[in-house]
Amino acid sequence: MSKRHLAPWVWALTVFNFQAANGADGHTNHDTEIQQMAPADNAGTLYKYVCPMHPQIIREHEGACPICGMDLVRQAFEQQSNQLQIASSQSMPSDLRQGFAIRTTRVQETTIWKYIPTFGKVVADESKVIHIHPRAEGWISNLSVRNNGEAVKRGQLLYKIYSPEIVAAQQDYLLAYKKSKMRNGNQAILDALESRLKFLGISGGTIKSLQKRGRVFDEIPVYAAQDGIVANLIVQNGMYVQPQTELMSLQDLSSIWIEAQVLPLQQAWLTENLTANITSSALPDQRWEGEISYIYPVADSKTQATTVRIPLLNQNGNLKPNMLVDVEIFGGPKHGVLAIPLEAVIDDGQQKRVVKRLGNGKFEVVEVITGTQSRGVVEVVSGLAVDQEIVTSGQFLIDSESQIQANLRRLISGE
Repeated sequence: MSKRHLAPWVWALTVFNFQAANGADGHTNHDTEIQQMAPADNAGTLYKYVCPMHPQIIREHEGACPICGMDLVRQAFEQQSNQLQIASSQSMPSDLRQGFAIRTTRVQETTIWKYIPTFGKVVADESKVIHIHPRAEGWISNLSVRNNGEAVKRGQLLYKIYSPEIVAAQQDYLLAYKKSKMRNGNQAILDALESRLKFLGISGGTIKSLQKRGRVFDEIPVYAAQDGIVANLIVQNGMYVQPQTELMSLQDLSSIWIEAQVLPLQQAWLTENLTANITSSALPDQRWEGEISYIYPVADSKTQATTVRIPLLNQNGNLKPNMLVDVEIFGGPKHGVLAIPLEAVIDDGQQKRVVKRLGNGKFEVVEVITGTQSRGVVEVVSGLAVDQEIVTSGQFLIDSESQIQANLRRLISGE
């Protein structure tokens, strides 16, 4: 957390210290309020002058801030203590009591249910996608699908192709076939020529028609090998194509994959076969349940998220590729862990801290290491003990004052 972000908190706290030091009246209240206690007769207390808006400006004497021009405010701290003294609200104005009241809770040993709320995207089941290429170079005709997204059935005509190579292969086959009928042909040669026709994409039905017809087909029909949705269609009638050209693909959407993203903080207990619930804002009355079948080995270079795959049946076709969905992943219980509310943790990106209440009006900022997070609760791996009292509201203000005190101590000690 940058000093600039802390400035409004520091200013509010400084105003409070100033009013409290001048004997402002207040009313009895059992809430605990923040006040820096710095008695003048305490040998361990030093005084400096700090800018309320720019805490990095620290002077030995009164004056104005060179950045914003505001008057520097007298600030006290104890050289030998990392703890902040908290005063009773009896000496505070009522409006400050309301603004600075804090709430606390105790560290508990409990059971955390492993739970990951995240999002995912619907993608086609890659094991049921076929890519259609011509088996020989030639020219396309009688194209029966004209747009991406068209549904086709298995055995439906996709297109016809004229290819000199396929025509020559038919001629060779017919010659061998006629010789075999006259018992002068070699069956092994006929079988090899029939296999060649199949390798060139000619179906068994077309080969039988070729035998009955007795003459070659100028244009060979190509049929769909499965039900599916047309995608990546790039061909039109009359186009010249080669074997390396992908004409289209057919995606069978009777089953699909959900690819969900899991962020680093939630990856520690991620394994295959965990249960997942999937919902979509487009279909609010429907819910799907599946299991993680695969965890991708490479993380995203920007977000560091790990992708997991969740297969689902999609017989009615409601889940469409590229649709965004909400995903909930469940991993079972984690027993006997220390846990605190997630809102109590101060996370500046480099360190995680909580404010611990010590009693007698004192608080202490301590560093913690956290673990599993689940529904607003976070596991504490180290830094706290069971039944210790921590601040859940107002901890940012105490932490800001603690940072100022630490800066002052480093300045005095010459660190």
